[in-house]
Amino acid sequence: MAHALSPEAYAVTLLDNALLKETFPTPEQVVAKIKALPPEPQSIHPATALVAQVLKDMPPEPSDFDLEQWRHEWEASEEELKRITREDDIAEGRG
Repeated sequence: MAHALSPEAYAVTLLDNALLKETFPTPEQVVAKIKALPPEPQSIHPATALVAQVLKDMPPEPSDFDLEQWRHEWEASEEELKRITREDDIAEGRG
């Protein structure tokens, strides 16, 4: 009855069952079993247009993006990550 499950539910079932056994399926085996499931007709939606055309026809988004502010915030984020890494290195005896 596994064919009635969604691919996600089937993956969870496979992995749960694997935990009960001493041997585990590889991720590739899990993916192969999911790929072998029959398609679910309710999940198939035929294309109505070419992606390129849809993107071309999209109205432009209003731009309130401030590049300088973004660069400042990005730099602050990078500095924070470097600080955290330094602190972790010191705490773990690497620095």
